[in-house]
Amino acid sequence: MQSVPNTIGAWARRRAGGEITAVRSVSWRADGARVWELRRADAARFFLKVAPTPDRYTRETHAYRHAVPALGHAHAPSLVDSDPARLALLLTAAPGAGATGSGLGRADRTELYRQAGGLLRRLHDACGTAVPAGGADRWVADRQAAAEEHVAALSAAGALHTAERRLILDRAEVLHLLPPLPAGFLHGDVGEHHFLWDAVGRRLALAGFAQARLGCAVEDLVRVTYGACLPDRGLRAAFLRGYGRELTVAERYALPALAALDAAEAWERGLRTGDQEAVGRARGVVGTLLDGVELRI
Repeated sequence: MQSVPNTIGAWARRRAGGEITAVRSVSWRADGARVWELRRADAARFFLKVAPTPDRYTRETHAYRHAVPALGHAHAPSLVDSDPARLALLLTAAPGAGATGSGLGRADRTELYRQAGGLLRRLHDACGTAVPAGGADRWVADRQAAAEEHVAALSAAGALHTAERRLILDRAEVLHLLPPLPAGFLHGDVGEHHFLWDAVGRRLALAGFAQARLGCAVEDLVRVTYGACLPDRGLRAAFLRGYGRELTVAERYALPALAALDAAEAWERGLRTGDQEAVGRARGVVGTLLDGVELRI
């Protein structure tokens, strides 16, 4: 198959169950994975994905086998097969097209976010109430250590003002004061770049499970509520309505703290990779928190 390494292409062709008549590279540079869209003679579509690391392969394979089926076949890709030797996954193509920059009208965009909340809740509940490895204390310690590492890197690069540095470290300390947070199976990278919108059926599918893991459910809400929904209360309300449960008091305190930590991570990564758009978004979140803007959720 054109542009696909021979051994991986032969494996995918056998697993796809028919002649492959078209191949298109759809790799996303920032993700690090190699991805191809495959089209079978009968027009059925698949995605062949080669993970950049064994850890990413393991996370994604586990997610597709044990949690993603809870979303329903029309709301996510399905795993056809995987090959650990090649770090390869063959996935069905879910209905819909990417929602980023799609120019959706207000009604469709609101419905998209309502469905996104519902799908995320299904995913969170897919594996019961299992807690992250090491428990709540380990989770908090890991978050604080990561925050300190990112702040040190940003400070060394001269990217942080004193107030920004203090805010991120103070928010990390907040997590130590909270009781255990509700657990769930996380998507890990929720956002419009992983939303597939079927405009005809007005139906959303969720993709991109390479960072899926067990964790605290509220972690998955950060990039929506402090991302596309930050300036738009209507979208935020639709998303939370779809999510279908009130956040606990502890989650309401955790959300802005996790937003600061997530922004620090994105800021440091953006500087390191030259992604100025990511740096700008991260600075915007930190600036919002410095201005004392707390979301009413």
